[in-house]
Amino acid sequence: MRRLHVLGVVMLAFTVTACGFHLRGSYDLPARLSPLYLEKESMSLLLYKELRSTIRASGTELTEDATAAASVLSVSNEHRTRDVISVDTLGRAREYRLIYRMSFSLQASEESVIENSQIKLSRNLLFNPEAVLGVAEETQNVYRDMIRDSAGQILLRLQALK
Repeated sequence: MRRLHVLGVVMLAFTVTACGFHLRGSYDLPARLSPLYLEKESMSLLLYKELRSTIRASGTELTEDATAAASVLSVSNEHRTRDVISVDTLGRAREYRLIYRMSFSLQASEESVIENSQIKLSRNLLFNPEAVLGVAEETQNVYRDMIRDSAGQILLRLQALK
């Protein structure tokens, strides 16, 4: 009975890997990008930290010297905006759309591999006038999640270069 259980687990593992399943956050970047330089002056600290940790987890080497890098990843036009999408009967905002947008480029061997690729993410947020401090904290959490998601999208696009 125990052997049958072990065999079932092994077969399930083979089936899951055979269909192309990968754990969220695990990326297999092309070896030609290594060592990679992150142009941190062009991006927010939060995005830089998220990209750095995710790229390191993928096994791609990072370098602090742009001249020693095989590729350079830079971010531009990183913006956060907030639009009112609904109001109450008194005309006060009840719901906001939080938008995070940015562009990124990848240079490798003096040529542009990805040029000004855009990422735009949006989330809706209900506003409660009785919990202004809580809404402010929730807004920051939503932006943090969008930055984390955008880092994942960047790495998916880099992974597609294989």
